[in-house]
Amino acid sequence: MNNQPNIILFSVILGVIFVLVDCYTLYHWTAFAKKRAMNPWWYRSSWMVAGLISVMYWVVVYRRHVFRMDGVDLTLFGITTLWYLPKLAILPVLIFRDGLRVIRAIIVRWFVKVKPVAAPEVHNLVNRRSFLGTTAWSLASVPYVIVGNGMFRTLYDFQTSHVDLAIRRLPRAFDGMRIAQISDIHAGSFPDHRPFQEVRRILDVLKPDVIVITGDFVNAKPIEMSIIARDLAQLKAPYGVFASLGNHDHYNTPEEHKRLVETIRGLNIDLLINENRHLQVGGSTLVIAGTDNSGFRQTFAKLDKALAGVVEDEATILLAHDPTFWDKEVLGATNIDVMLAGHTHGGQLGVQLLGYEWSPAQYIYKQWSGLYAAGEQQLYVNKGIGTVGPPLRIGIPPEVTLFTLRSASVSDQLV
Repeated sequence: MNNQPNIILFSVILGVIFVLVDCYTLYHWTAFAKKRAMNPWWYRSSWMVAGLISVMYWVVVYRRHVFRMDGVDLTLFGITTLWYLPKLAILPVLIFRDGLRVIRAIIVRWFVKVKPVAAPEVHNLVNRRSFLGTTAWSLASVPYVIVGNGMFRTLYDFQTSHVDLAIRRLPRAFDGMRIAQISDIHAGSFPDHRPFQEVRRILDVLKPDVIVITGDFVNAKPIEMSIIARDLAQLKAPYGVFASLGNHDHYNTPEEHKRLVETIRGLNIDLLINENRHLQVGGSTLVIAGTDNSGFRQTFAKLDKALAGVVEDEATILLAHDPTFWDKEVLGATNIDVMLAGHTHGGQLGVQLLGYEWSPAQYIYKQWSGLYAAGEQQLYVNKGIGTVGPPLRIGIPPEVTLFTLRSASVSDQLV
């Protein structure tokens, strides 16, 4: 167990990059302030804050709370994110400007003979450059506004997605059944119980027939469950609350993992670890199966065990945390009708506008968000409700999904 990526090494490399970017950006800010004869404290205070933020970052890394944050550590990580991340948007502009200056200097030095410029023209040129410089640094505040919005407004702006799922083999008795999915809780990413309390409230209002949770209950440690345990235990649905495990649920020792599993099951959640359940309506059945996690350097899923006892004509919904499992094990190789997954978080930042969606996650995962279909098999990737890494969401809000099952046999009769 505890086969997590080397997050400490990654954090050290990232920290060095952040410090270099910070110094480069503050160097330009200092030069700008000096040219305009601004009070020295405008740039001196920036360097002092930079030093303090750097200490905060290394404290968080030292305490190894990138995966398992709580209390003060979460606050420190949020502050460092707000300080460093916007500079990554400012950096390309500064590099581009410095590049133009270098090119201009080379051209002037080797190819163009500069003519003397009259005093009025020099004055106008200085004023124009001063205006452009002031405008550029004013616009530099925009990334801070965007990141701040992603941390303090969008982060827990839970959105409900309504999806109709037509399943060819679904018995008519299950037509109209509603299944709510949440994923990637990452309890350690919440500052307190209130965000998940809001998720529970949303589920209470939706009143689904079934609730499913597709993995990553915690960042790493079972103790994180204390943040959400009370509200998690209050989740109720007529046909049950089912769950599967995610990769983060294995970032611990065997003893801690056992305690995590016992904790989840002790909260009235039917945790499916390579097993299945048959839901009954009259004489008809719907199978809810769940695998342990496979993907992201883990191979805990045993699909044959998860489907044990399932006959070929039974409609089956699989809970599997990592969407890459669909292409590797499910698609075209099984009788699974629908797989519900999470893991990607939708990238936590991106663009959703008038039906158009973009996120860096799509360059990593073939299926990164929403509904996918191949033949009669379907996959849905939930964006999750918690976070990993920076505690923010920009353009990709956390998601609660409500599926309405539709029987193809009913649809055929309506044609």
